[in-house]
Amino acid sequence: MPTDSSLDPIAILRSLGLSGPAQVVPVSGGADTALWRIDQNSRSFALRVFRPEQLAIANREVAAMEIARGGGLPVPVIHAAGVWQERPALLMDWMPGRPLLHELRARPWMAWSLGIALGRTQAAMHAIPVPPERLDRSSSWIDWATPDANLRRLLLRHAADKTALLHLDLHPMNVLAEGRRLTAVLDWANARPGDPRADLARTVSILRFAPLPTGVPAPLARAERWTLEAGWRGGYREAAGPIRGMAPYYAWAAAVMVEDLTPRLGRQDLPWLTPALLDDVRAWGAAWRDRAELANERGVYVSVPRTREPS
Repeated sequence: MPTDSSLDPIAILRSLGLSGPAQVVPVSGGADTALWRIDQNSRSFALRVFRPEQLAIANREVAAMEIARGGGLPVPVIHAAGVWQERPALLMDWMPGRPLLHELRARPWMAWSLGIALGRTQAAMHAIPVPPERLDRSSSWIDWATPDANLRRLLLRHAADKTALLHLDLHPMNVLAEGRRLTAVLDWANARPGDPRADLARTVSILRFAPLPTGVPAPLARAERWTLEAGWRGGYREAAGPIRGMAPYYAWAAAVMVEDLTPRLGRQDLPWLTPALLDDVRAWGAAWRDRAELANERGVYVSVPRTREPS
């Protein structure tokens, strides 16, 4: 979320019950929330503040983090949750490590092992069932893409009747790492229960279309991205077994990305987000939709390939 000078982190902390002197440092957060690091009495916290209309999202994030932590994932403990001037706010542990993407920039030779760790972590996440009363199901993962009738039918035909925990925004900036070890999974605002293949497709779409880092030769950056993705696939298969029937989920993930990013076009803090990028996403989704419809006609599934799909 772009910097909002109306936010007073000290006042927000007081409203959450944290008083006394503290060092407050703004941190580059997600595209829709503000984030500060809070240091007080040798303890460090993260203060995450949402927009006024995001109360339901904040509540979903709290529930998802509690479920994930209960399932053994490295997730921050939430110490306080409340609302300040209509803005939901969370005070949670500041977790060790740095974003996996930054770890990869510092140690590019670790792309494979970091990918393996990411895949294993996502497989562990998908092994966590979501109790019906623990996470809001009013908005399903299918509806997030606002699919047309044909795509909806494809998804409903092939979707597994599962209540696995889906992150739906798992990528190298939402995971912290120290060396080869993942230390935290962050930003659970999109979490929902459902078919793990939706989460896998969402991760693929983000890895595939995220902007390449600046200051790194493009061929090297692409090689690192491919290696990370290949390691992620291998780590997930090693822990969860082979995954089949991915084509309609890739088409869904493309629709989600377009739905999610279109309102952000033109933002100065997202210079990489262009109409041309969204056109590439649509084309990628259309290719996978064609495969899904062909597989549907033949009554077969399309497996996750062991090599890169055509872009």
